[in-house]
Amino acid sequence: MRVKRIGWAGTRTSEYPAMVAFLQGVLELTTSQEGSDFAAFQLPEGGTFEVFGPADQDHEHFSTGPVVGFVVEDLTGAVRELEAAGVELLGGQMDERGGGWRHFGRRMETSTSSPAGSAAVLSPSGD
Repeated sequence: MRVKRIGWAGTRTSEYPAMVAFLQGVLELTTSQEGSDFAAFQLPEGGTFEVFGPADQDHEHFSTGPVVGFVVEDLTGAVRELEAAGVELLGGQMDERGGGWRHFGRRMETSTSSPAGSAAVLSPSGD
């Protein structure tokens, strides 16, 4: 698999309002999207940082710390390589053209299958 860069990162926090205030006020990041217990920030180089609060039900596997999104040249091929290596796939969305994303790594209730012990994401480069 060919990883090109980190294009996304996200974290889950019980201190959602304080985290959003920190990202906006101290790091001076611009909010690109905000909802109930969710905020996305556009990074200057084009990446995205997302924050999920305790009421968010879709990111419970973000349990051991921040999650990063690796941009890969070939998402379909990269997912096949993860499967062949026995890495746990945690969900995501892929279309017939190889677009989308896939979480991999570790669920809270299972043993670690990626050495990092936490979840990560793959997405296509779009280049």
